[in-house]
Amino acid sequence: MASITGVGSGYYNYYHVKGRYDDGKVRTPWYDRDLSKEEICSSNDVPDRNYAGADLCRKLADTYRSVAASNRAKYATAQEATDAIYAKYNQKAYSGYSLEERFAMARNEVSMTLYGTIQLGNVWNDPHLDGEVSLNTRSGANEAENRAYNIKTLGAQFMNLWRNNGIDASQMSGSSFMFSVNGMDMSAAITLLDGKKHDDSFLEMMTAALNSKSNAKNLFYNLLYDSDKSTLPKDSLAKFRLYSDFKSITGQDIREFSQTDDGFFNSEGRNATDIYDEALNSTDKVSFQFRGIASNYFRTLVDDALKYDMDSTPDLTLSMEYRDGNVYLNGDKPHLDFSA
Repeated sequence: MASITGVGSGYYNYYHVKGRYDDGKVRTPWYDRDLSKEEICSSNDVPDRNYAGADLCRKLADTYRSVAASNRAKYATAQEATDAIYAKYNQKAYSGYSLEERFAMARNEVSMTLYGTIQLGNVWNDPHLDGEVSLNTRSGANEAENRAYNIKTLGAQFMNLWRNNGIDASQMSGSSFMFSVNGMDMSAAITLLDGKKHDDSFLEMMTAALNSKSNAKNLFYNLLYDSDKSTLPKDSLAKFRLYSDFKSITGQDIREFSQTDDGFFNSEGRNATDIYDEALNSTDKVSFQFRGIASNYFRTLVDDALKYDMDSTPDLTLSMEYRDGNVYLNGDKPHLDFSA
């Protein structure tokens, strides 16, 4: 077993969880090293995660570092720590937060305690990104500032993306592009909004770069996090949430189920809620203490989706405009004079 002595306050694998070693050695925590944004998430469990969530991961790592150190001193095993953390966020003190937010906080604290890292997939619903978490209340005081910062950072990250893929950003000068990402298959498309002509191969290079690795997925969740939720179509949002939660726990596609007045059923006549509950009993994604909450939460997603005809409901597709390194979302963009 590899030694963890001397690694420091942020451990890659404090409890020696199987599968978290790199060639038998403990990795230096990414937030204790001088890394570029492209490398920042490299010590997480999926090595090809890249630029989009770097700043968010670093912020949450700083947020949970002290409590993670306290947990490691308090709990003897990984399972003991995990159970205690999920129980913590199941308390009434956190009732002012949604189930998605409590899941995110619990998973991030578990990840920092056990591994000293923030996994990018757990970032987006964590209310710590909006500022300090207050029990039983939501302040949201810094939401506008955080949103503005995230959008500005996203523009800079796109410049890195083009550069890293050999794309000359100067060729894009003066043009406005629409970037759209389908939330179901996480595929991105680029549309030229003004009359300036671009070689088809140039647009194909941009599209290929955006669809490489996890770029499109990261962009989608950035847009979802920073969007004004009141502007999103309720039916498409309900479809996306139902699809995502069911896929995450069961590995199955809810779109292959038939919608009835009583729920969603597969070709064998089995109810999606029963399949979901069975999967909960064997998954390691949700701690035992949270399985009842997870089951109830999925039923709220089903009830919300049943308000609409899912077969005719469009997939949730999020879009943004991009011009000269700047990103514009949901009406933030002032009118652009494309004749200039």
